[in-house]
Amino acid sequence: MNITEVHLTTKSREWLILNAVIAYLHHYPDHTHTQEYKDLKDELINKTPVQKRGRPAKRQRKKEATSNTTSKEESQTT
Repeated sequence: MNITEVHLTTKSREWLILNAVIAYLHHYPDHTHTQEYKDLKDELINKTPVQKRGRPAKRQRKKEATSNTTSKEESQTT
């Protein structure tokens, strides 16, 4: 398997859109929408990566109620 076969099997949605925009600009360089496609191409190429947030939120563990040994014993009053 050569490098072109690897790239053909792992195409992302963004890559396909960028490829379509570049193909459009190649085949229609003088169309009325050319500037819009150039702007879109620049936006796709210079895409800022999504910054990952901090650590994931986790639920707080509930503490078990402390057992009060005096309450469990029956009081012996005479």
